[in-house]
Amino acid sequence: MVDISVLIIFFFIFIKIQYLSFDQELNYLLSTKSFINLISSHYKILFLFVLSWFLISNNIQLYSTKRNTKFVVLLRKFFFQVLLFSIVIFAISGLNKTDIFIGYIGFIYVKTLFLFGIISRLGIFYYFKNLHRNGQNLSNVLIIDENNNTRNFINVLSERKDLGIKFFKQLKKEDLVFENRNLMIDGLDFNLFLLENKIKKVFVSQKGELEPIIMNRIARLSEANLIPVSYIPDSIYNGLTELKVTYIDTLPIFEVKRFPLDLSINRAIKRMIDLLLAVLCSIFILSWLFPIIALRIYLDNKGPVFFVQQRNGLNGNKFNCIKFRTMFVSNVNSTKITERNDPRVTKFGKFLRKNSLDELPQIINVLKGDMSFIGPRPQMPTEDYRYREIINRYNIRHYVKPGITGLSQVKGHRGAIDSLVDMEKRVRTDIYYVRNWSLLLDVQILYQTLMLVIKGDENAI
Repeated sequence: MVDISVLIIFFFIFIKIQYLSFDQELNYLLSTKSFINLISSHYKILFLFVLSWFLISNNIQLYSTKRNTKFVVLLRKFFFQVLLFSIVIFAISGLNKTDIFIGYIGFIYVKTLFLFGIISRLGIFYYFKNLHRNGQNLSNVLIIDENNNTRNFINVLSERKDLGIKFFKQLKKEDLVFENRNLMIDGLDFNLFLLENKIKKVFVSQKGELEPIIMNRIARLSEANLIPVSYIPDSIYNGLTELKVTYIDTLPIFEVKRFPLDLSINRAIKRMIDLLLAVLCSIFILSWLFPIIALRIYLDNKGPVFFVQQRNGLNGNKFNCIKFRTMFVSNVNSTKITERNDPRVTKFGKFLRKNSLDELPQIINVLKGDMSFIGPRPQMPTEDYRYREIINRYNIRHYVKPGITGLSQVKGHRGAIDSLVDMEKRVRTDIYYVRNWSLLLDVQILYQTLMLVIKGDENAI
């Protein structure tokens, strides 16, 4: 409703502005001065605009959103919506005897649609997030059975109230029984249980203890009540998340889904943006900041300005990662990972680490092609070898170039690794980035990184 209202209102406003801007020789256009006349003269064109908007939005599923849809996804969809709609605008305009919108008016119209669309989406998005945080407008979900990942999923739902998903109950094998061919829960028919408790979605744990016949009955009864069923994988790294359904005739087939950066066009775009950012940073920031930091490092503790260490990069290939030196010179710095309150860190080194300024020389790695601005942080070879043996699908993070910053860092999974759980959270976030890369996601991470640099990162060590 907001989109269509903005589309219609500004259509007539900009048509009016354009007519008032025409030369006097186009007097026949100036005769349509009132909005009533504008409507009667342009309702057919407006109908085509509205119809085009709906057809495009239906094709890209602009209004098909879920409670856990991220704002960056909404933004990406709306960007493509306005992009395709602008093509329609200029195409329809060019087919008329006179342009509906001359060049710059049409461009301003498109920008206005985009601006109001983003503002309205941002407002609605945060309005519902606040409702969810306050315990309103929540969607009850039922979790059935248990596997290695079920408890992690329940914890996420408990911690992320803003998702609008409320964990209602978990049913285990002993809670589900057959009585007179009916599936029962604590003496209550499964159908009635779903309806009385207003269950909106059912999550079934894969590879749990339930027998296939019960799982099939749960799926059939849930779908009969128009309640969607989803499956919790037995591992957060399960390869099933890489499958998509295609059809041969009417037979469904699972097909391995490619990662976004497997496509050469996406890699080329990301590389061009990396080079552009690296050149701009070198000219406007590093040209004056590098000498200041280098001098301060030398005065704080005499020794080399840079610290060069081998790290694993794209496809596990080793490269020399460059950082500003933040520790006292020692033979163990290249092999021993940084600990919390590490005594090897110098006074000025703590400042550099707190504000992530020690990573600035890695712009040289970006220019060389070893790294990207955004990506999983590179690990030491010894750490990589250790974790790939104990964390399933760990090496997926090597499918893309490592980054100066990444999604794990802005999510708070940075700093000391006090337990295996800390590393699993980091790897889980890195794998999400590899599977869901987009330019808008990179922009979001870059913005959040800048905020951390300005405020200082409490997780930095």
